[in-house]
Amino acid sequence: MCGRYTLSVSNKPAIAELGLQTADRFNIAPQSQVLIQTDSGAHASVHWGMPMGGSKASRFVTNARFETLDAKPLFRDLARCALLTDGWYEWQRVGSKKQPWYHHRGGHLFYMAGVYRSGVGCAVVTQGATEPLAKIHHRQPVLLDAHDLNFWLNGAESSDELPALEISYHPVSTRVGNTRYDDSSLIAPVDLDCATVGQTADLFSGDKRFSAEDGKR
Repeated sequence: MCGRYTLSVSNKPAIAELGLQTADRFNIAPQSQVLIQTDSGAHASVHWGMPMGGSKASRFVTNARFETLDAKPLFRDLARCALLTDGWYEWQRVGSKKQPWYHHRGGHLFYMAGVYRSGVGCAVVTQGATEPLAKIHHRQPVLLDAHDLNFWLNGAESSDELPALEISYHPVSTRVGNTRYDDSSLIAPVDLDCATVGQTADLFSGDKRFSAEDGKR
């Protein structure tokens, strides 16, 4: 799944010129504005989260399973999009604690498949994790590069149709679990022998309004 991710624009002039994100972001969380490419090829800033039960709902779904997109009424009629990113975080359960890991492509831009409704919000589309990422978490975003982007936006019916991207990953500070922190130190590797694991394991800092995937926490 995906509960936090990053997007730097200072080293991506073409993205910065869009004017939709003005600063590097190292801790993008649900219910914030995020940068997407729509099915029409345009770029937009949208709310991350689809309301459950109408526009005045107090709970939001942030991830949608690719396997059940067509079966879930909440997602069935949504348009496709792709969220721009240069990395995302996954939490690995270690006993009763959780250790965050940063997944990336060396700072290069790539995309996470998504679905959205204009003026309402979006959700990240996920799939079963591929090896070796499954060692960290059993789910992951459906990943796209520039070559695969249009294939997704034009209606790929299965994640099996999309080539797997090569991803690097490393453990990072548990500070990323708190939305008050948003700086480049969050993506710096940490030594697990020295790290304090699990201090801020809750992805949403105690806010129970979020439903991580398909209406489930």
